[in-house]
Amino acid sequence: MLNKSQSCIGIYLSDDVLKVAQVVSSGANAKLLKVLGKEIKGLSGLELSKTIQTSISGFNVKSSKIFLVLPSSITTTKNIEIPSVNPEEIKSIVSLQAGRHTPLSREEIQIGFVNLGIYKNNFSKVLLVIANKNILKNQLGVLDKIGLKIQKVLFAPEGIAGFYSEILGLKSETTPTGIIDIGQQSTDFIVVFKGMPFASRHIPIGKSQLASEGSAAQDKLIEELGKTIESYKTEGIEQIPVNYLISSEDDQSQKMQPLLKEKLNWNVEMVAFVNNIKAQKDVLKNLAEKSSDSSFLDVVTSTAMVAEAQVNLMLEEVQLQKSIEAQGRELFKAAVLGFVVLILVMCGYGSKYYFNNAFFKKLKNEYKENRKEVEELENLSIKTKIIQNYLANRMISLDTINELYRNIPNEIYLTSVVMDETGTVSVQGISDIASLVFNLGTTLKESNLFKSVNIKSTVAKKDRGKDVHAFEITLKLKTSSDEEGKKTENKEEKKP
Repeated sequence: MLNKSQSCIGIYLSDDVLKVAQVVSSGANAKLLKVLGKEIKGLSGLELSKTIQTSISGFNVKSSKIFLVLPSSITTTKNIEIPSVNPEEIKSIVSLQAGRHTPLSREEIQIGFVNLGIYKNNFSKVLLVIANKNILKNQLGVLDKIGLKIQKVLFAPEGIAGFYSEILGLKSETTPTGIIDIGQQSTDFIVVFKGMPFASRHIPIGKSQLASEGSAAQDKLIEELGKTIESYKTEGIEQIPVNYLISSEDDQSQKMQPLLKEKLNWNVEMVAFVNNIKAQKDVLKNLAEKSSDSSFLDVVTSTAMVAEAQVNLMLEEVQLQKSIEAQGRELFKAAVLGFVVLILVMCGYGSKYYFNNAFFKKLKNEYKENRKEVEELENLSIKTKIIQNYLANRMISLDTINELYRNIPNEIYLTSVVMDETGTVSVQGISDIASLVFNLGTTLKESNLFKSVNIKSTVAKKDRGKDVHAFEITLKLKTSSDEEGKKTENKEEKKP
């Protein structure tokens, strides 16, 4: 839980650029304290870590919570319907279905989701967010090398949707709104409704392409935006947006506004986020200068809206580690309290323990010589029993092997035979045919050597390209009962 005065730092890492924003408070009251942008194209590993460390040296890292903002280019989204309204059930079902919506295996992806609300009876709409786990591991590894402990991994479109919903009052609107954020190398298109992102798409056309390619890039971007809305309409996600807004006021954005109205008949308004974020004049000036080339909407808004974020793409193993650490802290507190109670109890019984210990030492000294004789007799008795047992049972293991050899067919071969001191024999092996295992069990039951035969397990598997059955049989030697009886008799004789 974040305090109202809590300082938060958002770090955005892509292949080309590093963006950092420090924000205090959250939501509509969020205030931007500092922002930084740096080109990191071609950097990796230790060199990248050092560059990031140098870049954030002017930020108040020690007293801030740090968050990683994932670029939308490395995430995939999908609208799905879940047959439940229970949050825990939704989480479980989403985890099971996630692998169906990506060519990657479940182990290669990290997932999160935005619960968009109840749909029909007992159904929930969900925006599934999928990230490549390897890329995520690399980014977290780079930050971990310089001692940055990430609290959450944020989904940028969720922060953008929440920020504009706060400043424009979009939560009360009855129709969705489309947000177009044109960055340096790409454009993010988000459909916002009820303060949440109902759809999100990353389009690899940005200000750089619009400036260099002119009308060709403009037409391509308009075409992709139109296709996104057509797909949104086809899937029946929600109503079509009535209003659209562009998040910046630079030259390329101003050129796109009338073209979108002309070719798609969209009602497009320019609402620059730079004009709607609270900050000191020098910070706003710096942000405006940097935003002319690259969009800082994602990193600033995600950090500002972190308190309301549903999506956390932090690796499961890291989340588990944090949970264990939290439990460890609670356990430590309980241990300290228990230790204090223990000291009080020990003080209460201290005098009693002292006198008992003194009396015990006195007895020990008096019977020291007798104890040595008793120990020698016990050792002699143990050695005698060991020799007796060895002489009585030395042929049992050979008889067991011989009995197994006589009864096992050629289609079965053994992988393990283990006999313990109680007369229990565990046999593991491989059979070409499952029925032979049960036949073997029946045959062994008829043997005079074994008291009981239990087929513990049979499992189908592949062995050297063949379909075979691995099995485990537990045998009980008849001689074991005699030894157990003797032990029982000895115990009864010792009783007074």
